[in-house]
Amino acid sequence: MFLRIFVALLLMSGPISGVAVAQEKGETASSKKKSTKSKKAKKAKKVKKAKKPKAKKEKPKKVRPDYDAFSESAVGFRGVGEIWQESAIVMVHRSSRFGGTGFFATSVTPVFGLEFELGYNRMVGKAIDPKTNQSTGAQATLEMVPVSMDVTVRSAGPRSEVFFGMGPAFVGFNDRSPTGAISGMKIGLDMRLGVRIHTRFLQETMRPGGGGFRRMDVEMMLGRRQHHAFGIGSGLDLSAWRVGGGLVCRL
Repeated sequence: MFLRIFVALLLMSGPISGVAVAQEKGETASSKKKSTKSKKAKKAKKVKKAKKPKAKKEKPKKVRPDYDAFSESAVGFRGVGEIWQESAIVMVHRSSRFGGTGFFATSVTPVFGLEFELGYNRMVGKAIDPKTNQSTGAQATLEMVPVSMDVTVRSAGPRSEVFFGMGPAFVGFNDRSPTGAISGMKIGLDMRLGVRIHTRFLQETMRPGGGGFRRMDVEMMLGRRQHHAFGIGSGLDLSAWRVGGGLVCRL
């Protein structure tokens, strides 16, 4: 009987020790796996930190809207009054005259543009004898053709626009009288400042592909044509103050 009890104890101790050994082996294996996982995680974090560079702050680029040069054009007519200071013109004719000019304007950019103006003036006065400075009773005729080519700067608003122009001016003239005739051309500088007010006199056509005028503006202008600047030059001085107004039709 004692022998059977001894054998039973041996049999029970064997499985218990085996389970303990297995548990120990399992714990060591799990600890090794955890250590390897933690090492791999640390390495991955280091790689991520190394790969992520500092983001540079980029300034937003200003995108300029596309603009087609010469896409906005206009034609117009001005009534212009010119006031002269030349004593010979004042003595024979008068100190001022109201005439007409036509012009064509086009835009190069939304701000800068070009303007070409052509005018005509004709005055009839009493001829004067240059020797005595006395009236001869005959007629004297003075014809002038002013031409200007200006570079313009404009600032447009919803209801109006202000413009400033400057460029070369040419005046062809012909002064005829019984005592003689004088003709030639004067070169000078033209400057002008004005405002154009938008109106609803004309409306753009609704027909697809239709042409014609898109809009009509009313213009007021003040300018100066300067010849013989700084006392340089000879002959007739056709410098004049210019005041005018007119209509501008947008193409």
